[in-house]
Amino acid sequence: MDKKISHFKTSDNLSLEVQEYVQSDNPEKIVLIVHGHGEHAGRFQGVAEYFNEKGISVIALTLRGHGNSEGKKGHAPSMEQLLTDIEYFIRFVRVDYLNADLYLYGHSMGGNIILNYLAKDQSNEITAGIATSPWIKLAFEPPKWKVNLGNWVADIIPSLIQPSGLKAEDISSIKEEVEKYESDPLIHNKVSAKLFTSITKGGEYLIHNTHKFKHKVFLAHGQQDKIISHDATAEFAKDSNLFTFKSYPNSKHEIHHDVDFENLMGDILGWMDDKSQ
Repeated sequence: MDKKISHFKTSDNLSLEVQEYVQSDNPEKIVLIVHGHGEHAGRFQGVAEYFNEKGISVIALTLRGHGNSEGKKGHAPSMEQLLTDIEYFIRFVRVDYLNADLYLYGHSMGGNIILNYLAKDQSNEITAGIATSPWIKLAFEPPKWKVNLGNWVADIIPSLIQPSGLKAEDISSIKEEVEKYESDPLIHNKVSAKLFTSITKGGEYLIHNTHKFKHKVFLAHGQQDKIISHDATAEFAKDSNLFTFKSYPNSKHEIHHDVDFENLMGDILGWMDDKSQ
């Protein structure tokens, strides 16, 4: 499988890396992937390979402050800037592939971002959305004082970096996948006060604005997820007849790196092939 590395400039002149797994000059479908916090586009190569085997092209973005993209590690100035980055990403793809159906796919923090984009986007560029383990709510409740302090710091020192506290063993029940995560030099555990509050408030926005969606969305979550709340995704999915929800009882946070990988991908493909889309 050929992989092409390219870049585009954001509205504030950062260079963001894009990994392209495109099979033809005129693909019918392209899945646009946005990764989770602390990781990068390269961690979705297995997903890209699976889609490619089924004749579907993939283009994956590495967000600002992550992987080989520019920007302070773990920081973004606002949700609005992240959504503008997604808009520029879509434009970057659309210039070369005018006729393709575009599916916007986000994992974890990326799921939060793409869902916020779809809730606010009224264009016809995107065919549908896919969100795996979307960060709507954390799987645990942070202390109230810590939340209040974080909101205050986000306004005063927005780029202040703290450790995310994510535990590698919580991403997958497969030992080899945890080891790959731990040994990946491009992964970091940094999160700025502003990025954290932006994503947290983004999750709250989603819960109260399901009526604003006009795209169909496939939602997936592992029941063993100790990072992001499975139940919050399940509740969110009930609020719109545009949403399809699938739950995976044996998987942790990264279903695509866990025992339900084949089930997840089969479910996504079946949903994409549904003629009612």
